Amino acid sequence: MTNLQDKTYKALFIDSTELKDKPQYPKPVEIPHIYVERNTGSIVSGVDTTIQYIKKYFDNKDSYKLIETGSLGISSFDPVIGIQIHGRPIIFFKNLTFSYVSTILDSILNHILPESKFILGQISNTGLSSWNDVPELFQLDIFAKQNRRILKNFGFIQPESIKSYMNYDGYKAFAKTITKQTAAEVCNIIENSGLRGRGGGAFNTGMKWQQALNTSKSQKYFICNADESDPGSFSGRLLAESNPHLVIEGMLISAYAIHAQKAYIYIRNTYTLAIDRLNNALSQAKKAGLIGEDIFGSGINIEIEIFKGPGAYVCGEETALIASMEGERGTPKPKPPYPSEDGLFGYPTVVNNIETVCNVPYIINHGVDEFKKAGSNNSFGTKLFSISGKTDITGVIEVDLGCSVDKVVDICITKQGKKNIKAIHIGGPSGGFIAPDNFSINLDYETIFKNNLWLGSGSFLLLDKTNCIIDITKYFIKFVNNESCGKCIPCREGSQRLLEILNRISEKPSDYNKHESLLRFKGVTQLEQISSLMQKTSLCGLGQNAPNTILSGLQKFRQEYEEHIYERTCKANVCRNLKEYFVIVDNCVGCGICAKKCPTDAIIGTEHQAHFIIQDRCIKCGVCEASCKFNAIMIK
Repeated sequence: MTNLQDKTYKALFIDSTELKDKPQYPKPVEIPHIYVERNTGSIVSGVDTTIQYIKKYFDNKDSYKLIETGSLGISSFDPVIGIQIHGRPIIFFKNLTFSYVSTILDSILNHILPESKFILGQISNTGLSSWNDVPELFQLDIFAKQNRRILKNFGFIQPESIKSYMNYDGYKAFAKTITKQTAAEVCNIIENSGLRGRGGGAFNTGMKWQQALNTSKSQKYFICNADESDPGSFSGRLLAESNPHLVIEGMLISAYAIHAQKAYIYIRNTYTLAIDRLNNALSQAKKAGLIGEDIFGSGINIEIEIFKGPGAYVCGEETALIASMEGERGTPKPKPPYPSEDGLFGYPTVVNNIETVCNVPYIINHGVDEFKKAGSNNSFGTKLFSISGKTDITGVIEVDLGCSVDKVVDICITKQGKKNIKAIHIGGPSGGFIAPDNFSINLDYETIFKNNLWLGSGSFLLLDKTNCIIDITKYFIKFVNNESCGKCIPCREGSQRLLEILNRISEKPSDYNKHESLLRFKGVTQLEQISSLMQKTSLCGLGQNAPNTILSGLQKFRQEYEEHIYERTCKANVCRNLKEYFVIVDNCVGCGICAKKCPTDAIIGTEHQAHFIIQDRCIKCGVCEASCKFNAIMIK
């Protein structure tokens, strides 16, 4: 056993049933400590340039310490920088781009608070002089209204450091598992906890593990699905980037529970930062003796490998994912047999979503009863939601399963902004719309399924009056149509037909097709018929749930469909192809202002003579109508 492995063993495996009693947040420092959240979101916001300016500010590298951390979860605050100086607690700043680095550091290093617009919050420590009039970070509504279990130490744990993870009791659950519990006992714990798959299917995780454990085949596999192909969700990427060791610890426990000696992280190849950090974490865990053969003399062998997937949405379905890993085209297979009996290379295989895996260490550390304190209606624990759209706050939040839609909305938008919300779309391409009069609905699996909706990976898209329901629906149906594997006719042909109908009702009918208006009128009926057929006959969840967005839209926003079909109107002014702009010759004075402002040169004419619009060039932007002072532009 190497020196590092010996230290790891003593730190984790001795008295492993007890969690360490230690401060959970930064201790007092002698030199300035600069904490920088670095993840995909903050990189897009320019954090790398901010880091360069921080380094440039300090001439002597020994005069400060720069620490890269994971994300707190709120991407609308990026870049987020935490600064701690001698005698003071850590204070966080939001949206700190490079141009403000010098100003902020000059102020803080001299114990002076800068402009309040940059200040996010502080974390007071006993014995340190708190910053006056600066709120406590976790007393802010955005954090206080959450129940942060998985995300508890995000923003403080350094994703590149196994030591940092262990300082927050990392790998204690794995140590407890292999020293105190049998595989069957672990399966029972997870089954009794009621942990359900967080990828959308919501199957009882422990039952799935039991099925794999009870098979007689000696070779078994565990797969963590970190692909997250839902276009509206980014919580899985956050987990992998900000706390990769949590993912690995959850996988080690999961693999141990089903007697799997080989485990895989299935992740899309475009998640480069997540892959780099997972690879680094795997290397560190292996050197520490937590991965490999005969782990600390226990006789347990577990290897973990990363598999880079192509990023296909259909590979979110477990049999399609397995086919992809076997080098085949990612297409679903009929069930039974289930992967837990006949999976990867014909051996029993368990596939769990990355969020599901990250719940496992919490359950082992805190117990079933504590885990069940969150959640309701047979949906226990917490759920991560990826917030985006017309909202004050974007990012990933964690709330109890079974909380209302209203509670999630209250976390991410002000009361004034809430009045403008037109709808919530949850669940990504397989999800659906929730109207404001139904915001009291609880986000637990039973209620959601009963209302023909889908939680999926937890995408939560807020829409206001500037959003068109038909346009959003068209986006998701087009996505499904592009991502369909094509194996079954209902999904392949049905999604194409749905897209054709949506395109037809969001465009102005052609004057050359006498039957087109009739086809538009039939659209609503055909949408419902095709959707019902797809739900009943599609091979996998992709096709079965694809019509959810259409059906929920028709149920809650039928008037908007009828406006598009019968009145040829999009009140949100999104479906511009419903319009056609003409010049009223008698009103036009030939001033030429509209022609000068037209972005596509679609308006022609001579000075002081009536102008004309070339319809093939017109993009229906409305600039001509807005610029005309003589009411000479008509919309049909």
